[in-house]
Amino acid sequence: MAPFTSHSVDDARISSYFSSLPVRSCEPDALPTIQQALNDTVYSCTTPGSKERKKAEYRHTNPAGNLFGLSFALSEVDRLAYVVKFIEFLCIVDDVMEDLPFGEACIEHAILRQALYDCYDNDQYGGRAVGLMKSFLRELRIELTGFDDPSTPLLLKTLDTSLRDRDSDDSEFMTLAEYIPYRKTNFDYDFVCQLLRWGMNIPPAVQDDPLARAYDKSIGVIVGLTNDYFSWAMERQETTDRIRNAVAVLMKEHSISETQAQIMLKEVIVNEEKKAKKLRDNIMNQSKADEELKRYVTGMELFAAGYSFWCATCPRYHRPQVC
Repeated sequence: MAPFTSHSVDDARISSYFSSLPVRSCEPDALPTIQQALNDTVYSCTTPGSKERKKAEYRHTNPAGNLFGLSFALSEVDRLAYVVKFIEFLCIVDDVMEDLPFGEACIEHAILRQALYDCYDNDQYGGRAVGLMKSFLRELRIELTGFDDPSTPLLLKTLDTSLRDRDSDDSEFMTLAEYIPYRKTNFDYDFVCQLLRWGMNIPPAVQDDPLARAYDKSIGVIVGLTNDYFSWAMERQETTDRIRNAVAVLMKEHSISETQAQIMLKEVIVNEEKKAKKLRDNIMNQSKADEELKRYVTGMELFAAGYSFWCATCPRYHRPQVC
């Protein structure tokens, strides 16, 4: 099935958007589908008046564009709702877990993962904080098992790995090089890549292509560090036992000020974008390159562009919410 109609976004009007990547969105055609999926997820995974409900509602008040319309513009019509549900679910998981001490967060993640296995379907224990999310994920898994797609089990397996690893390291990172692999894991990046392929109905074999892996690696650096760049103003105010942000890492690594670290981080992102563009052009100009690979690279580029644009404009990062 084809994706929703998408259109280019005028990013020149947004001074904070420093990326050179082209932005597209599948709004407004996809907005009813996106909104229904958001409602299903937020209202199933959070309780009225809770901190997590308020954060979820505030997350989607960006007048410059919808997170999912911007980031997943090429998802097929019958799959976009599932993409929205999975990503919003992980956003809520992140909001819940970051308020827990590291050890408790590890336990809650383990309990949540049970929802991906039918042998735990009769186990109603929801831990301290993930009961609603566990029920939601279980129902989502059951619904997807009826999806006629051999890549669906791989999608769920990748999610299981991501939930296991995403918050499993409480190390204090001393260099950006040490931090980046963790950042991609904490971003659920492998799962996001798998979900993007699944949403676009791209054959699983594409992920084994060395060029796809190289491009994935570069885009992962871009989106992870771009999130850190724009979310720093919010994260630096949060009460947690583990601040995870490249700005803080660079301040420590180079003994520099916050402002200097932000400038340095921006330069790292811009340079990584240049690498990604060079690799993309190389793939697109190869006559022997698989068409599915080219389609995937286009989807990944639009994901990075849309997500970066959303980070550059969303109230969540630029006018931090007080819950």
